[in-house]
Amino acid sequence: MIDASIVNPNLACMNSEQAEFGRRLRAALKAAGLGESAVQLADLVSSHGGDAVSPQAAHNWIRGKALPRPGNLKALARALDTRPDVLYGALADTGQDAAPSCSRKRLASRDQRTMDAFLVLPPKQREAIRALIESLAETGL
Repeated sequence: MIDASIVNPNLACMNSEQAEFGRRLRAALKAAGLGESAVQLADLVSSHGGDAVSPQAAHNWIRGKALPRPGNLKALARALDTRPDVLYGALADTGQDAAPSCSRKRLASRDQRTMDAFLVLPPKQREAIRALIESLAETGL
């Protein structure tokens, strides 16, 4: 089996960002006096203005396997009395980027915003974007 992080080093970075988000989310839940119940978290998001999410989606956030969409990230921040950028990592713990070894710092700000937007797309839309990029890369455009 091929290690995807060798073929695509940014994959390891994305996984690291997801893991760091999960760690920060668990810390925020603890600070708010809440447990790590995925059902409770899913209810909390929708009750604070976010889109309805499944407990499985909330579980993936808690475990650092996925990132919420921007609207749900804002709802999480409201529910946990913090700021979205603190949960996402722009101001994490030390005030520095959560994953300094990632390529994140090497991207121009416009490219980073594009990557951030890509990461919160639903899987089908991300797959469509990947296919488009691969097609463009093959044709040399």
